[in-house]
Amino acid sequence: MSALDRYLAREVLLPFGAGLLFLTQILLATQLLAQGDVLFGAGVSLVDLARVCVYLLPHLLGYVLPVAFLLGAVVGVGRLAEDRELVALSAAGIAPSRLVRVPLLVGAAATAAALVLSLQVEPAGLRAARHQLDELIKRNVTSEVRSGTFFEEIPDVTLYAERVKNGGWNHVLISDRTDPTAPLLALADAGRLEPGAGGTLELRLTSGEAHREELSEGEYVTTRFRRGSIDVGVGQTLEERNRLLGSPFELTPRQIVGLARQAEAAKNSDEARRWRTFLHRRIAGPLALLAFALLAVPIAASRRGGRAFGYVATLLAVVAYYAVLRVGEGLSQRGALPYWLGPELANLVFAAAGLAAIALMNRRGAGAVR
Repeated sequence: MSALDRYLAREVLLPFGAGLLFLTQILLATQLLAQGDVLFGAGVSLVDLARVCVYLLPHLLGYVLPVAFLLGAVVGVGRLAEDRELVALSAAGIAPSRLVRVPLLVGAAATAAALVLSLQVEPAGLRAARHQLDELIKRNVTSEVRSGTFFEEIPDVTLYAERVKNGGWNHVLISDRTDPTAPLLALADAGRLEPGAGGTLELRLTSGEAHREELSEGEYVTTRFRRGSIDVGVGQTLEERNRLLGSPFELTPRQIVGLARQAEAAKNSDEARRWRTFLHRRIAGPLALLAFALLAVPIAASRRGGRAFGYVATLLAVVAYYAVLRVGEGLSQRGALPYWLGPELANLVFAAAGLAAIALMNRRGAGAVR
């Protein structure tokens, strides 16, 4: 790598890194606030919060990387344009198109990292974040039980404890109506609500008695126990509070292809086409960095309004890109375009625009830098 390449790489990487950090913080804060009722509950520690942030990071980077890269390339090359260094390079016989090499190399490296994030790391991170949020929801429910107060936040379950201390209860009453044909009433000297497996909360009771009425058979059963437990499903609670439930971004490429083949086997071509389009949408996002790499130098070299022009041009380019992406994706889902072409339409359009702008800039030479 020549001295010019190293110099330009430093100019691009610094604003790229700053933009990446700033935009990631904004998106992360937005996600945390959206789940504030869970993440800022009484049962959540700073370690739990940090884990959720780490798990969500790969998903957020998929949105942030293209924007931060375009901003970094425009600001970095634009700084050279502001100081007339590009004019000096052109006067020295270095074509403006020569400057595209560094953004392309940086963009290629970032694209490779983004593809790994999108197709491998992001699904695992989202699954881990969902499971973590499920556990936090269960833990928050456990910590919300108060002494001398009927707790009815768990669907079809009423819980009362005369005294609550350190997560344990004394003189407990539990009414379980999850099975309408056999309601259960349990009384115990002590108890504790703990997270269980499979989306449940486990009520662990000590020294008590249980009363169950079998309505279908007209029987009433009573039993005493030393230790007992009741599994209470909280699927509805998790579904209402966990915004990550059901996210298709949890799926790996193999799983998406499997779903498409299942739809094809069921003669559901529309569903199969939607899944295959979604897979190519996951691939198209990282490839946007290469399209932006071709567009960055022409934007930066023609700036007339200082840094403000770079910021505005970056914003407009990103908005236009995602608008074309959504249109192309919709056309593929409806069958108007092949499932692989629609998601890549924005990349093809912006790459073609970048190549045309580079050719024009190269033809004009030093006059291309305004």
